Amino acid sequence: MSNFVLGYVIFFLFAAVLMLIAAFINKRFPIDDVDELLAAGRRVPFGIISASVFTAWVWTGTIMGASEAGVWYGVSGGFNYGWGAIIPFIIFIPVALRLRKIMPNTTTFVEFIRERFGEKLANLFFVFGIALVLYVCVMQSVGIAYAFQYTFGMSYKLVAFVSAVLFSGYIAIAGLRGSIYNSVFQFFIIMITVFFTVPFLIKEIGFDNMYNGLLQAATDAANPNHNPEALSFMSRAGLSYGFSAVVVAMGQVLLSQGYYSTAASASSSKSLLWAYLIGTIVAWLPIPILFGNVVGGGVYSLQVTAEQMSVSSGAAPYIFSHFLGNYGAIAFVILIFMAGLTTGGNGLAGIQAMFTIDFYKKFINKHAGEKEQTNFGRRVTFLSGVMIGIAAALLEGLSLLKIDIFSGILFAAPTASLIIGLWSNKLNTKAAFLSVLGGLISGLTAYFAIADQDLNWFVGNMLSLGVPFVVILLSLPFSKHKYNFALLKEYQPEHKVNL
Repeated sequence: MSNFVLGYVIFFLFAAVLMLIAAFINKRFPIDDVDELLAAGRRVPFGIISASVFTAWVWTGTIMGASEAGVWYGVSGGFNYGWGAIIPFIIFIPVALRLRKIMPNTTTFVEFIRERFGEKLANLFFVFGIALVLYVCVMQSVGIAYAFQYTFGMSYKLVAFVSAVLFSGYIAIAGLRGSIYNSVFQFFIIMITVFFTVPFLIKEIGFDNMYNGLLQAATDAANPNHNPEALSFMSRAGLSYGFSAVVVAMGQVLLSQGYYSTAASASSSKSLLWAYLIGTIVAWLPIPILFGNVVGGGVYSLQVTAEQMSVSSGAAPYIFSHFLGNYGAIAFVILIFMAGLTTGGNGLAGIQAMFTIDFYKKFINKHAGEKEQTNFGRRVTFLSGVMIGIAAALLEGLSLLKIDIFSGILFAAPTASLIIGLWSNKLNTKAAFLSVLGGLISGLTAYFAIADQDLNWFVGNMLSLGVPFVVILLSLPFSKHKYNFALLKEYQPEHKVNL
């Protein structure tokens, strides 16, 4: 069987398994109401939540983007990717627990914004939330398509489009419960693949070869990957990327409704706390560190360039295929496929929730019953998948890491008003809106106005996150507004909630 045919067999075999799981879950847990579709009945136990959090955060970017960071920044790349991405999750945990405590009947973060700040700001956050999820899902389809293209020579555009339609169809059928329970299956596939292939990869490359490749890149200006800081854990460029990764991940976590839906589905706040701590710090954090250093070290040892790999995002599939042959290439593709499908599914579960709760009943059909709402949520989920597939198909040849870095400027700005608004009763709607606007304008201005491309993305990201916090903190002493958080306890959505 040729590689080309094998690639299609793997792709459609796993697609069939995924849809069978969706059909089984839909039959085993019939979706009769909105809360079952969007929050899995709010009875999901600790272990399943942990697996779901881990697999949802193991993006194609975690593997391919961290590998690319290892190529760009040397030994510091994977570490900076890891700690930069984990901090926003540490921040998200008290945010999710606070929201469960003060507004127990909520499902989406937009509901909180609407009750806390009013309709206009809620609509703005709705747009940010939808745009963020669409972007995240596009990233997953792009990563899947790169992996299949580099490994099997398959059509990038076809794989990008079909993979998006696949995970959107899965969520349309099975809802959030399907996403969460499928994550358990994907968790074992991902962990087995990582901890069986990476040791063999290290053995084939060799620590000596990695070190010598990095040393030569650091000391030899003629080296195609010359980087004077390749062996420095305190690399200036690497640390800049780490701080930027905090900003990038801040919006990706705090504006991603899928994580709030998963939090709402947990059986208790205590199980939610431990599930997020174990799923992120214990299970997830080693993954980007491993891939950044092993794949990056492999690239330095071979002295290959981004041009030879078509794009530096292709470093991981290139290294797996070069050192482990067909078996390694197949294992890597399966790893990426699983990671992309679970993260894409989690993201679309968030879109399903936002459109069902925050859009359909309010703007389309104010008298809709729960059956009509669930049907609309399913249709819009599948349509979103088609749009994601088209967008991903048009992004062939672009660097995943570059796309990721720019996204931080767009999505970090709203996070300050969300975080501070959960605790401070003095933050008013005007200050919250101005903080978002100030962050966006300052971040984008810095990115496009600063000519130095090694600096513009860093300054843009820092301003997008930092300016809103400054605006809000300066406004609080002058605010006469005092919000009554007790009102949120009484909030009742327009559908039954299974507490």
